[in-house]
Amino acid sequence: MREVHPRVYVLRMLRPEACRRLLAGIDERRALAPAVPPNSMHDHGALLGPLGFDDLLADLREHWIAPLAARLLPEFAGRGLDTHHGYLVEYAHDRDEELGFHVDDSEVTLNLCLGDRFEGAELTMLGLRCDLHRQSPVRREEMFEHVHEPGLAVLHAGRHRHRVEPIVRGSRRNLILWCRSSALRAAASGALTCTPWCDAR
Repeated sequence: MREVHPRVYVLRMLRPEACRRLLAGIDERRALAPAVPPNSMHDHGALLGPLGFDDLLADLREHWIAPLAARLLPEFAGRGLDTHHGYLVEYAHDRDEELGFHVDDSEVTLNLCLGDRFEGAELTMLGLRCDLHRQSPVRREEMFEHVHEPGLAVLHAGRHRHRVEPIVRGSRRNLILWCRSSALRAAASGALTCTPWCDAR
């Protein structure tokens, strides 16, 4: 694992053949049941829980992501990550082609590229912000573009603003796991105040 930009980490997680097997398993189950759209931001892809992958995702969150994130992103994972929302996204010219500026509904996000062959659809990070400063301008030094590669995963705080650039050709499919902390959410106050980790400071 390496820190490629402040509080953005990349790790080689799966070998190419493992990516192909996982995608084949997802496709096989999608063929047997209607796919549930992953969230309000994507028209294509699939929610993975209803397809029978929830135990796998829970194991990934509990035994791999939570310990790593507690060390690397303690402001977001220090109280534990106890729930998740996992889904597959698909970028292609006949599917979702890009995704605009947004933050995730998570404390910590894992974004794992599974395939296939593609050009474009890079992940651009745009700075970590609290809710009070979410729409504040992006500074040049905050921008970082990650070029996806099957088997590589990106780990970042859900509050780290980002977007997906337009896909040029091919199809990119990624497994996204939003990891959440019930304790952190219960402790959060309703008032909008800036936080120590906000890069607008």
